[in-house]
Amino acid sequence: MFAVFGTEVEVQLRDTVPARAQAAYADVGTLLQRLHRELHPWEEGELTALNRSIAAGGTHTTTLDLAALIEASQRLETATEGAFNPAIGALVELWGFHTSNYPITDPPPAADPIDALVAHSPSTRDLVLEELEVRSANSAVQLDFSGIAKGLAVRRVCEVIDRHSVGAAMVNAGGDVMVCSAGRRPWRVAVRAPGGGVLETIEVDRPLAVFTSGNYYRYGDFDGERYAHILDPSTGRPVSEIVQATVIDSNPMTADAGATALVVAGADEWERVADLLDAETAIVIDADGAVSRLDKRRAGRR
Repeated sequence: MFAVFGTEVEVQLRDTVPARAQAAYADVGTLLQRLHRELHPWEEGELTALNRSIAAGGTHTTTLDLAALIEASQRLETATEGAFNPAIGALVELWGFHTSNYPITDPPPAADPIDALVAHSPSTRDLVLEELEVRSANSAVQLDFSGIAKGLAVRRVCEVIDRHSVGAAMVNAGGDVMVCSAGRRPWRVAVRAPGGGVLETIEVDRPLAVFTSGNYYRYGDFDGERYAHILDPSTGRPVSEIVQATVIDSNPMTADAGATALVVAGADEWERVADLLDAETAIVIDADGAVSRLDKRRAGRR
C-alpha cells in the first residue's frame, strides 16, 4: 500500500514468484513517490515551478510525465468541448480546494474574482509544448492535474510491473482501478456507489481502467450550503446535477478525465460528451439517484 495523491494506492500481483513481486513493489513505490512530488498542485515541486513560469510569461523545461499530461489534457479538453480543463487551477485555489482537509467550512469566494478568472478563459490549449519546453501567452493558466494524474500514474505503474514479467496485476488508486494484465483468470472489479459500497461488479480479462468521479467526498459546507469540489470551467462554479460518473476504458487517462467531464457536463449533456470521448462505458448517477448507462463496447464479462 502506497500513500500518494491524497489516497492509498494498492497493487495486487498474481501468477509470479516472490522475488519478482518484491522487486516490482519496490520500483512502484519509487515511481509513485516521484510522481507525487512532480504532480502535486500546491506543494512545492515541478508543477508549481511550471505554474510560476507560466504566470511570469516565461518558458519552462518540464518533465516527460508533465509533458505527457499536457498533451493528453489538450486532447481531452478538445474532445469534451472544455468540460475537462485542468488549466483552471487558479479557480480551484480560489474556492479553497487546494487542501487535504475536508469539508471546507470557509465561506465561498465572491462572484467578482470568480468572474474575473473565467473571463481570461484559461485553457490547456493556450500552452505551447515543444519537446519539454512549455510556455503560454495566457498568464491565467494554472495547471491542476488532479482530474487526470491518477490515470497517468496507474499507466506508469503498469509499465513498471510489465518490466518485471509479472503474470497478472491490478492497481487500485483509492477506488479507481486499472487492470494491467489478467493472466489465467479475470479480475473482479467493483464500481463504487455514491458515498461508499458497490454499485456493480464486473469481471475484467484484459487491460482496462474503471474510474469514478463524485461530489460527495471533497466539498465545502458553509452556512447550510454544500458545494462540490468539481468546478464547471465555463462558469467557475461548482456543479450539482450529477452526483457521480464512472468511465470504463482501456486508456486510464481517458477514464480518469472522462469521469470528471461527465460530472461537469450535467444531466442533459453527459451522454453526448461520453460519445465525444468514445469511452467504452459510462455510468452516471444524477442528483435524484437515477442511474443511467451508455455502453459502446463490451467492457468485461458480467
